[in-house]
Amino acid sequence: MTEAKVLSSVPSLVPLYAKAATGGKRSNRTSNLKTPALAVKGVKVSASRDEEFRRVAGAPPIDHVANSAFFGHVHALIMPLQMELMAADDFPLPMMGLIHTSNTYRQIKPVPVGADVDVEVRVAGFRAHRSGTEIVHESTVSRDGEVLVEETSVYLAKGKKLDDVEPLAESAGSSKRPQFKVPRPTAQWRIPGSIGRTWAKVSGDWNPIHVTGLTAKALGMPGVVAHGMYTASRALAESDVPGGAPFEFHIDFGAPVIVPATVMVAITRAGEVVDGEGRGGTDIVAWDRKKRRPHFTGTVRDI
Repeated sequence: MTEAKVLSSVPSLVPLYAKAATGGKRSNRTSNLKTPALAVKGVKVSASRDEEFRRVAGAPPIDHVANSAFFGHVHALIMPLQMELMAADDFPLPMMGLIHTSNTYRQIKPVPVGADVDVEVRVAGFRAHRSGTEIVHESTVSRDGEVLVEETSVYLAKGKKLDDVEPLAESAGSSKRPQFKVPRPTAQWRIPGSIGRTWAKVSGDWNPIHVTGLTAKALGMPGVVAHGMYTASRALAESDVPGGAPFEFHIDFGAPVIVPATVMVAITRAGEVVDGEGRGGTDIVAWDRKKRRPHFTGTVRDI
């Protein structure tokens, strides 16, 4: 495995989006990358920033005994390294327009607020999708050599193919998605039109589709899109995961949430049996009431 290139600090997303907006022809049409992994050592997990993430997502205040940083906060330490990798000159797919399709976050141990941690992100691979090509990122957050969090993030480049990624078989690409069954709602979210700017201020993610209607429409969206990680963070905040407990949170994103919006939500307690033992957890679904389309489906499970 190629050793990660170590950066001096977590990159700022604003210049990365500016670079991506200029476009430019890409000479590399394969999955071969000069730098497939990046790392930053000694990243401070800010207490004040953690409070802001919790406030915006509606999460409970930090449990000072567990002292576990909030999911949205930890992801915001990871994401800039993902974007830095995908903004590289030899990256074969355009960063602007990528769609975050799924995310799996495994908290093995709490990420302590106030501590210094090491963050590493790696392009684990490219794979064919019926609508284009997916990029898979594998990330870790560690302290003193011990992995605390593992995260897998998948992004889709629609309409793009790579020379060395075998396309899907025609039968696989044409398979129909299962029909969405509308569940019984347990909550209703009223999301304001300003949420994109609010989340951007705390997360640093100023992707133009989340900022104003003009910038969103310039990139082909019908209006301002709520950050997927805002809705994911809000869903997890309402799932009653005990502070500091080990868990796995998986989410598949569907139709974007165009704000302002009213989103229907169903959060239900679930359980499954693994190797003869029960695992507690929660199932989460959010959908558009009028169009009856899912915005996301997610699961939280004990590990």
